Amino acid sequence: MAIALDTLAYARRLREAGFSERQAEGQAEALAAAMTDSLATKQDLIELEARIDVRLVTRFGQIDERFAQLDTRLLELEKRMEIRLDESEKRMEIRFDESEKRMEIRQRELEERMGIRLGEQSARYDGRLADMERRMTVRLGGMMVAAIGAASALVRLL
Repeated sequence: MAIALDTLAYARRLREAGFSERQAEGQAEALAAAMTDSLATKQDLIELEARIDVRLVTRFGQIDERFAQLDTRLLELEKRMEIRLDESEKRMEIRFDESEKRMEIRQRELEERMGIRLGEQSARYDGRLADMERRMTVRLGGMMVAAIGAASALVRLL
């Protein structure tokens, strides 16, 4: 929209200030052309502001939409991470349970082996003890026979 400029009044003022008629008209026309081509009116500014507002609303809408998309992606990532963590936790629990079972089996096996070895050792010691008891009995028997023989010899001598 053009700015209203009274070129005749402007030219008259220039003539009153000492410009020639030709100079005053040329100056008035040049100023009118410059003002219409390069100066903005209030209406021009209002229209520009409205266009900028539309662009800003559009751009902010795009930004809000992008943030909503990012929020959605972050929520999806969070859900996937929760699922992966839960799965990892379950796998770890299974592995711990399996390890615990293996350890219990090994413990039982070791206890059994220790029991067998202790049984073998006990049987060996029992066998040795029984052998020693027999030898002692035989020796005591021999000693008793010798003592009885000595006592009988003494009784005969007396």
